[in-house]
Amino acid sequence: MIDRDTYPLWNSPSMSAYLTTLSHENMLVEGRGVRVRDAAGRWFLDARSGLWNVTLGYDHPKVTEAIERQLRTLPFANLVGYGRPGAIAVEAAEALLPHLPVHMNKIRYCSNGSQAVETAVLLSRFLHHSGGDRERLAVFGMWHGYHGLGSGAGAVTGMSYVHDQSGPLLPEVHHVSGPFEGAAAPGAGLEGTITAYGPERVAAVVLELVVGEGGHVLSDDYLHSLERFCRGHGIHLIVDEVSTGMGRTGAFTRTEQVGIRPDILTLGKGLSAGYAPLSAVVLSDEVSARLFDLDFEQKFLVGSTNDGHPLGLAASMAVIDTLADGGVLENVEAMGALLRQGLDEVAARHPHVAAVRGAGLMQAVEMVAAAEDGALAGGAMADHLRLALEERGVLVSSLAMVPAIMIIPPLVVTASDVEEIVTTLDKALAEIRY
Repeated sequence: MIDRDTYPLWNSPSMSAYLTTLSHENMLVEGRGVRVRDAAGRWFLDARSGLWNVTLGYDHPKVTEAIERQLRTLPFANLVGYGRPGAIAVEAAEALLPHLPVHMNKIRYCSNGSQAVETAVLLSRFLHHSGGDRERLAVFGMWHGYHGLGSGAGAVTGMSYVHDQSGPLLPEVHHVSGPFEGAAAPGAGLEGTITAYGPERVAAVVLELVVGEGGHVLSDDYLHSLERFCRGHGIHLIVDEVSTGMGRTGAFTRTEQVGIRPDILTLGKGLSAGYAPLSAVVLSDEVSARLFDLDFEQKFLVGSTNDGHPLGLAASMAVIDTLADGGVLENVEAMGALLRQGLDEVAARHPHVAAVRGAGLMQAVEMVAAAEDGALAGGAMADHLRLALEERGVLVSSLAMVPAIMIIPPLVVTASDVEEIVTTLDKALAEIRY
């Protein structure tokens, strides 16, 4: 336990509870490969990839060398509203675009995923507004969808406690249950709810293709139907791939795997492999043409000092180069399948596991929602499971609203790493069944 009066940080939603469990010994001080070491000298297999973003491990030579070169050459250049952007921003965009859906051709670099989502939403409203369609303000998202925190991204995130904690956030944002939440009543779901609401009043729909809060994989049929619906009603389809993009599901984007055509795509996390802050908003041909054709007086003011920071861009180019040879993406497919097979086998042995789901190296293990035969309730069991895994040397994420853990290891895990994750989970599940 750490004395609250001497601890200098504010880095938890609940500091009073957090400081009762924190010690200086369990702070992380080193990372190598897919493992991190705490101050006490213990190494852990990081099966959560930092915060889902350390996709190439902690000491990838190509990424670290790229950052070092850029640091010695040009450590900063401003990308916002100034006539001399860093040339590396253009180079990074030219390197990334060939690996994105062919109908997307312009990139705006930001600093983090929340900012990218907020920029995408505000851009959608701006384009409708600048075209004279001032009634289109509403934005629709999905309950359990995670799009970041803050007044804009937090409003789009489908978690009610985020909306309530500080009073009103970005207005005119609405949420609908996803197709994974049981049989929907007639007219429910995004398409039915928007139809009843009035499509002519809707600017955009924002969604993840693999829902971060629980790992639900949206089906190809569902996504293609929603795309047709949005296209038919002039609604922007914003696909948030901050978590799934840059290799997480075995391709540069999940979008290309399912074959849909979003109007706006957001990237983050793996874009720089977590080595420096970076995210991106990618525009379709149609959206970028509308934006570039606006009169000088119709300005879209957005951005911050560190957007498209050269160190992040240097990291991103090394990440792109690493993924482009195909070996890492092939590893994601192979290790993702091996991980899923192992998780399914473990789940069959433990009745308190309600479901296993996900795509690639992004897998959720959900616990039963209610306590039975004296066992912990789902939410408490998931958190106990996370701690039991940590005690055994494996770090995973637990969720805020869904009683589940997320297993999201770096894309460079090996078969022995996967075996360690699965075996440790099996033992931890046996330990917490009481």
